[in-house]
Amino acid sequence: MTTWLTMGACFISGPAFCEERTYYQGASWTIQMVQGAADSTSGGHTYCEVKTTSFEPRSVAIQFSPAKEAGTYRTIIKLRKLGWQLPVGATAKVKVGTLFKFTSAGQIIEGPPMTFTVESVDTMATLVADYDPNWLTEMGNALINGVFVRTKYSSALSFAFVDGNEPAWNPASFERFEQNISFNAYQQCLSDLSQMAAEPAQGGSAPMSSTSPLKPQAPLDTNASSRPPIVNSLPADQAEPAAPSGTWRFAAQDEDWGATCFVETENGNIKVGFMASPGEHIVGYVEGVFQGETRATWHVDDKPAYVSDGGQSDYFGWHEFDQLPVDLLEQISDGNELAITGMTGERVVVGLAGAIRAVSNFKACLDKPKADSPAASSPAQPN
Repeated sequence: MTTWLTMGACFISGPAFCEERTYYQGASWTIQMVQGAADSTSGGHTYCEVKTTSFEPRSVAIQFSPAKEAGTYRTIIKLRKLGWQLPVGATAKVKVGTLFKFTSAGQIIEGPPMTFTVESVDTMATLVADYDPNWLTEMGNALINGVFVRTKYSSALSFAFVDGNEPAWNPASFERFEQNISFNAYQQCLSDLSQMAAEPAQGGSAPMSSTSPLKPQAPLDTNASSRPPIVNSLPADQAEPAAPSGTWRFAAQDEDWGATCFVETENGNIKVGFMASPGEHIVGYVEGVFQGETRATWHVDDKPAYVSDGGQSDYFGWHEFDQLPVDLLEQISDGNELAITGMTGERVVVGLAGAIRAVSNFKACLDKPKADSPAASSPAQPN
């Protein structure tokens, strides 16, 4: 939850102006939503902005605006310095953060610089999506960790200018005592932004109408066919009845590695859920949102958030996330909304309707002994 909200106005030359809604104001950064007039510098767009407050005469701003696909964001980095006299349209190479990878031979390779384009005499910007796709995950981590995670020695966020004589920039991260509250404010801003984008008044899709110009069709014969099971094909005696789109359901199935329990929700091409075999740790999965290796924050309402690394499953095709505690299931049982946010701005928010029963069945499934365990194979003892 946000700590406090304020409303303000940022005036541009002439009659244009933009409204600012502040979610958190720290000593070094502020988190705000900016909604601009059509003829302002924001081009009429609404976006969440994480911006330095004590780095003058320099300024670093990271802006997140809704992309075409629901739950994803266009991320723009803007660098500004009072006194710069830059030719509009020129480009500059800037190394953002310290990106590196280890090759299979054990060698260290460094990430390439980003290309910034001069927007005005004192400002240049870059779209993160235009960066080398092989390094997008590392770049997303560098940006978010650089803003919200303060290291023992210095800030993890840096801007090194490859050309020219501009010294490197090292804006300070949020203070350690601010990390949780500031990151929650950042997530709240993205959540509000997603809701605004979904509203017709904000240019989103119109809600589904209860009326139709078409002739009503006869209801489907539910005995003739059934909804596809959660994962592959589920035995009828193990799966719950098909649930309406957007609600949670439980199922169990034998996979290549043995009995596996599932609890999930699905809406359109987006699927979110958890899976585990009895006695094993739980794995979260998301389909239709992420690409490549990533890191995501799992957050229920205003409860503590959990961060997990994820990658695409060769078996199922969705993205799997480990390192998730059982406590997250308890939060889901009692919560209203689960938000999953990637480090490069991807985001999906799902409701928790029906989660109590589905999670309860999921946990009971996990408590069953393994088929090859002594408890499963030994006969019951007389009382």
